[in-house]
Formats: sequence, structure tokens, C-alpha cells
Amino acid sequence: MSTTQVLESDTDFLVAALNQYGSGQKMIQKGVDYGGIVEGYSPESIKIAGGRFIRQRFEFRAYIK
Repeated sequence: MSTTQVLESDTDFLVAALNQYGSGQKMIQKGVDYGGIVEGYSPESIKIAGGRFIRQRFEFRAYIK
């Protein structure tokens, strides 16, 4: 069974990027679910699977096995 953790702080994203949890991280907005490994982050956005996603517009979760 896997659990989820909401990623909010820079520390959360750093840990997720270094550990590359299982299938990676997911962003959820209005039921839309994208997946991939955290490749980078800045105060404004998160880079996942080659795309940049604005922090304020998405909720980011790590799926941990």
C-alpha cells in the first residue's frame, strides 16, 4: 500500500527529488492527475517530467510506497 504526502516547502521538494519516490510525484488540479519525478524547483514553479508547473495553481503530492 502506498501513502501520499503533500509537498509544500523547498525541503519537501528537495527530499522528493533526491529520493525519486516510486512512480514519482503527482499534481492534482480539479481532478486532473499528472505524474513524474521532481527534476527541479524554484520559489515560483516545480519541474516535473520536463514541464514547469506553477506552485500556486497546483497541489503537489509524493506517492510513497
